Amino acid sequence: MLNPEFLTQLEQFRIRCIQPFRGKFRGDRRSLNRGTGVEFSDYRLYEHGDDLRYLDWNIYARSEKLFIKLFQTDEELPISILIDTSQSMQFGQPTKLDYAKHLAASLGYISLVNSDRVVLYSLAERLYQVLPSTYGKSQFPRFQKALTTIESSGTTRLTESFKHLATYQPQAGVVIILSDFLDSEGYTEGINALLGRRFALMLIHIQCIEETDPPPIGDWQMEDAETGETKQITINEETITQYRNRQIEFCENLQRFCTRKGVGYIRISTDTAVDTVVMKEMPRAGFIERRY
Repeated sequence: MLNPEFLTQLEQFRIRCIQPFRGKFRGDRRSLNRGTGVEFSDYRLYEHGDDLRYLDWNIYARSEKLFIKLFQTDEELPISILIDTSQSMQFGQPTKLDYAKHLAASLGYISLVNSDRVVLYSLAERLYQVLPSTYGKSQFPRFQKALTTIESSGTTRLTESFKHLATYQPQAGVVIILSDFLDSEGYTEGINALLGRRFALMLIHIQCIEETDPPPIGDWQMEDAETGETKQITINEETITQYRNRQIEFCENLQRFCTRKGVGYIRISTDTAVDTVVMKEMPRAGFIERRY
């Protein structure tokens, strides 16, 4: 899915995340957990059974109270990658789904190289775990193989899928969502549910050139990719203008919502090379950053 030269280039990046999270294993990320690292973090009162090596005797000499020194722990960053697999993602050439899988492979590799812990999900009518929690660069072939099993099916239920993740994901972390966000029920309620659990969100809005440029003037039979509903329409200059205005309005509303909620957002067209998106657009959007 990704050539070796591109993989080598990806190794200079990592997923950018300012917000600290609790991890389970040692890593390179600042954690909410306190432990035995080298960077001092805080004090707390001594409790029976605490390691006496971390008592601060200087404070005891001044106050006759026992305090334990706490240190910053570096752990892995929990990352969940969600790919929209509804039928609308099967549109375009290349399809939005194939494009999303290549972007997910890039982000998955960046995460695994940096010892972050990655879970892969697909979402359509429901949320489905494609690959459980995975850790380490050696697991990338397994991650990539899991991506190849993903196929499109069903209708989009973003809110239901997001709420499911917010309810059942035991550990908050970064959630990267790759979707066209075309859901008649909307997305705001589901995203708010994830934010309520203190997840850090990155939305990758994928569009194809076929949907941003409507068909030429004439009589057409249009079919909804997800419901199968058909409708006879006549396309003229007026309907093309209306369609483009609705497209712009939809994209701007999504972007404004993300800005207001402090959610990362980037809109990508499938006619843009994946390496250009990853190496240029994503650092500019603050999704990834250079390690050194």
